[in-house]
Amino acid sequence: MLRITADVYSGRPNPVAEITDDAEAQAVLGQLAQDRSLLDGAESAEVPQGGLGFRGFYLEALGDEIAQDFNMPATVYLSTQALRRSGLGPDVGERLLSLIERGERPVTAEADTALDAPLREYLVEQLAGPTVDSAEDAAAPAQAAAPAEVAPAVTCTIELGVFNPGFWNNDLTVRRNNNCYNYASNWRTNTFAQPGRGCGQMYTAITCPEMTRASLCDGVHHRFDCFPDTERPRYLVALVVAPGPGFRDFHWFRKQSGGFWGHKPGGTEARNVDNSGVLITNPETANRGPYTQFCGYFYTCNSQRRRIR
Repeated sequence: MLRITADVYSGRPNPVAEITDDAEAQAVLGQLAQDRSLLDGAESAEVPQGGLGFRGFYLEALGDEIAQDFNMPATVYLSTQALRRSGLGPDVGERLLSLIERGERPVTAEADTALDAPLREYLVEQLAGPTVDSAEDAAAPAQAAAPAEVAPAVTCTIELGVFNPGFWNNDLTVRRNNNCYNYASNWRTNTFAQPGRGCGQMYTAITCPEMTRASLCDGVHHRFDCFPDTERPRYLVALVVAPGPGFRDFHWFRKQSGGFWGHKPGGTEARNVDNSGVLITNPETANRGPYTQFCGYFYTCNSQRRRIR
């Protein structure tokens, strides 16, 4: 058996399916073996690369026979860049997407991990896109203007944590099971935390108003709505969404000491650079890939982060 995950989201759980038909699993691995550069050059599953947007695929063998038959590790990571560079890459990518559509979702998978038609179309377009060999070559898409903030009547005290990516990156279980909302809240739940789930009123749409409502329910405050000292640590965070069509997701940033911002795109590494590899000093103007809508600034607090799930 083979588990295939499309590594695309930052906030939501990724589309994932298990291929229980060994013939189908062997067929897709056999197609990969036609271009050994795809397997031999596959990025280690320990350190997948990429920023915001469609990053690639995880392939995990669920039995040792398949991995041995094709001389591959139990888990490999195929980046979108590697797939684009190979003549077979787009076909392999489309086949993997079709298998995710037809496969069985793991019993532990959440309800929204299915691959729907609009998302599939978006991912196919991304596979056929131009190869970007360096982050500096990536053009930043147009970003929607941030909502105007009311001039503050007060000054709020916040805490700025030291950027510590190893806390999130060095353990595979921690990295794979904590997302941008965990990072913004600075709380490892290993549940891929979702706004509103902790308070029992999870978001129902990927829009700025709905994501804001769910986050406020967890205990987040709008910027300039101060928390008392009893709620330390209080972090300044920023929320953005990818509005679609096709690709809909949310993402959070957290301000760090030193004046820059850190973030964690889904199950990948925490970092302090944007999709162009530039240090994030302003999340409103950073290259956020498809996350073009800036929803605003907020504060997290101790009771909020202990509530998230």
